[in-house]
Amino acid sequence: MVNGPGRGEVAVCTLSSRDLVEPLSMLPGVALAGTLMTANLGIEELVRTLARRPAIRGLVVCGRDSPRFLAGQSLLALFRHGVDPELRRIVGAAGHLPLLRSVPLHEVERLRSRLEVVDARGEGDSAVLGEIVRQLRGRIRAAPPPPAPSGRARADGADGPAPRFRRLRAGGRRVGLSQVLEGFVVISLDRRARRIVLRHYDNALNPRHEMTGVRAESMLLGLLQAGVITDASHAGYLGGELTKAETALRLGLPYVQDVPLRAPGRPGGTVPPVHEREENPAVTDESTGLPSMTEFVTAVVTGLGLEDTDLAPDVPLGTQVSVESVRMIELAILLEEELGLDLPPDLDLRTCSPQELYGILTA
Repeated sequence: MVNGPGRGEVAVCTLSSRDLVEPLSMLPGVALAGTLMTANLGIEELVRTLARRPAIRGLVVCGRDSPRFLAGQSLLALFRHGVDPELRRIVGAAGHLPLLRSVPLHEVERLRSRLEVVDARGEGDSAVLGEIVRQLRGRIRAAPPPPAPSGRARADGADGPAPRFRRLRAGGRRVGLSQVLEGFVVISLDRRARRIVLRHYDNALNPRHEMTGVRAESMLLGLLQAGVITDASHAGYLGGELTKAETALRLGLPYVQDVPLRAPGRPGGTVPPVHEREENPAVTDESTGLPSMTEFVTAVVTGLGLEDTDLAPDVPLGTQVSVESVRMIELAILLEEELGLDLPPDLDLRTCSPQELYGILTA
């Protein structure tokens, strides 16, 4: 969330429209502005934030709502219908897993009684939204203030005690990577191809494995699935390093394995120039970097969690396999973020064949 210029009485939720956050946060009367991506943890964090700001009495929900996760629809359902106290599910929410497990329900009800919510989903014009904020602010100032909470809310409210996290200490001991892998891993960036490059060598410097990708998570999952990484502590180490590499690739930052990321121009000791260490293309990438049809189908099978399943390239996925919606969402993320497909928001993956999806990739 981005703080507005003053105290303000209005918060603005721009859903998945990140570009609206900064201009709307500068409007008079806006106390906070921020995005919302998920119908569970994202809404929980929004509830906590608004609960800490009792001066905020209005909420504008605007911008583009994700057609797959429907966080905006779920947020509005929360304020219209509340939460089922037994299931902890937002009543009437169509989003993915609209569950609020770690916020007290009396806090949710207090927000519902305090806030006036304006549904401006789909609106992305800052001038129009500025007028909506101005009118909402006027109504808030003309209305009587909400009654102050009477006494301290019961710890259990009407919904039982809120679940609490168990605190853990950071730290531990990691076995030497060479003992687990019988070798070592080198991570670098191929900036021309916009890929992370991971190479595994044995202790005699012989090459063992190579992997390229753009998402740290999918690369780590690939290492685990192939059995290259079996030790949990080293999975954590490589996950951290690959995430650093992904961040450096996306933001144009210098990346050196085992060295913290630094802002451009900030001194960082004896770090070699970027051109000496980061233009490190994958030796197996000889063309455009696009996967073959066979590799693409393998990625689809992996995204669906159906390893060792043969997919016909010209038959719709929904005809060949039966998978829950969660798997289809994971497949959509894989296709968009890892393979670079530009999927239409209303596309139903179940009606598409692997060949049709591959056609979108290579178009």
